Amino acid sequence: MEEILHIPVDYQGVEREFEARVQVWQYGHRWFVQVEGVELVFERDDAGAYRALTPEGYAGKLPDRGLVQAIAEVLDAL
Repeated sequence: MEEILHIPVDYQGVEREFEARVQVWQYGHRWFVQVEGVELVFERDDAGAYRALTPEGYAGKLPDRGLVQAIAEVLDAL
């Protein structure tokens, strides 16, 4: 079952909102977030922090790294 949530992110003094789908996956969950035209998958790494993965085979321009980190920090706080 998937849920849609809106994630508010303050990055470089600008408040932005990202639509995210949360999906139960294996032993936890993962988030699908559209960032600058790319759907990133956020899932927990071995240390328990969120990491962002690009779609398999994606070779385009990646979103701003700082923005991706800011999104991961918000997800960590949820």
